[in-house]
Amino acid sequence: MVTLVGGTFNSFHRGHEKLLRAAYRTGERVIIGVTSDAYVKSHKEKIVSYSKRVASVRKFMGKLTDDYEIHPLDSAFGNTLDIEKANLVVSPETYHSARRINERRIETGKEPLNVIRIPYVLAEDLFPISSSRILDGELTRTGRRRVPVKIAISTFNDLKISAAGEFIKTIMKNYTLIQNRDYRTDSEQPFGEDTMRYATTRAMYGLRDNDYSIGIESGLFYNRINDTYYDLHYCVIIDRYSHITSGFGSGFEMPVAVIDAIKSGKSTNQFVENMYGIQRIGHSEGISGLISGGTVTRSKLIFEAVRNAFIPRMRPDIYGREFRP
Repeated sequence: MVTLVGGTFNSFHRGHEKLLRAAYRTGERVIIGVTSDAYVKSHKEKIVSYSKRVASVRKFMGKLTDDYEIHPLDSAFGNTLDIEKANLVVSPETYHSARRINERRIETGKEPLNVIRIPYVLAEDLFPISSSRILDGELTRTGRRRVPVKIAISTFNDLKISAAGEFIKTIMKNYTLIQNRDYRTDSEQPFGEDTMRYATTRAMYGLRDNDYSIGIESGLFYNRINDTYYDLHYCVIIDRYSHITSGFGSGFEMPVAVIDAIKSGKSTNQFVENMYGIQRIGHSEGISGLISGGTVTRSKLIFEAVRNAFIPRMRPDIYGREFRP
């Protein structure tokens, strides 16, 4: 079967490679539509000439097969309304065009094309690679950031900065952490949903012109089954496109004496300082480290919460909610 694929292929990058590779693997013959200069100018400001874009496509396809054709595209439909039967490979960005094509084909009595949707290829910053970002000087063609990813964390606690950084360095190389102290929450010891609300508030305060803003809050969650409170760290991440993800760290049962102290108006730090003489425990091992003999420190719990909040961003296609700019 013939496979159709179309695009601008402006500043040829890894996302284009994935699209063309999928077309090659799903069809006996590949027909590639490359948008003409006149058509591109109607909806893009920065463009590479048609001849250079075609040359990039030919260079890549030559590594895969000789059985392909390239035609200029002067409209969103190209020859997709004329061909009798074919696959159509699209990205999330062009999926809406595929739906319009099939709607028009059905109206004219033709069989819908078999649409194959390929997920975005993500850059180092976990946003999709795009030609516009490359032409703007933000990315290389392979998705590496030319300028650091700016990540704000709203906190006065340096432990949150270091713990979050421990995870972020596993997924990004070129980044900078920005400590935002300009924020306000209503309590030092939130309960239940207030924990999530305060973490979100922290993240909102830090967004500004950054790529990401992170809010981390620890709170107590009540378990009705055994009449017990659990301590959980909750992380909220808001990105520059206003997408929000969140995640919890591991929860552990809090001692009754701590809960009673908190209900009487004391903070966890105050309880530990009064009982054990340890100052600012929330800035070091945390009460989890004290209880577990140092095997489960607060740093590890923050690391988990930040990691889990980033997980939906690593494979958003699996979640069915790709973070399109």
